Amino acid sequence: MFVFLKKLLQHIHPLLYLQLQSVSISCIPSTNYVLSYTTSPLSYAQQTYSFTAQHSGFATLEFGFKAKNSAFTWHLDDVSIIDTSVLNIEMLVNGNFQTGTLIGWQVLCSNTNCGGTGGSLVQTTCHTGSFCYKGACAGNYDYLRQSFPITIGHIYALSFWVYTDGHSSQAAYVNIS
Repeated sequence: MFVFLKKLLQHIHPLLYLQLQSVSISCIPSTNYVLSYTTSPLSYAQQTYSFTAQHSGFATLEFGFKAKNSAFTWHLDDVSIIDTSVLNIEMLVNGNFQTGTLIGWQVLCSNTNCGGTGGSLVQTTCHTGSFCYKGACAGNYDYLRQSFPITIGHIYALSFWVYTDGHSSQAAYVNIS
């Protein structure tokens, strides 16, 4: 599927295709975030954030997770971004992870920052359904990202459920850029 989309983009918009080929992914945590966490919440709690798009095009939702070790991790479920300006349309693909895959999402920097033992889908300690995301990058950040279309002036509502096992050396953040 990815190869097909890549070839389609190359054919439809060659300049954008070339720009995407030259993009490098930084494994440095963002210092510009809309929400941040350390030792809480200790049980699933819904988090919300609303924003108004300042331009049309695409925005990227990014979760950054830094765990202590495999016993002290982050848990994420039921992620949603709704365009409240147009009939409450869901903007994300597979935000509840119920496909059992990370379709729609990118997991970045697990190999670089975590030795390949970063975030993944799990079937335990989920808020709802059978699958959720576990951020388990020990001592450093890895990232879960998804881009979505935005329209200038539209209001978007982000919501998600998150909890941590509560170690003081853990951290997490949410960024929309």
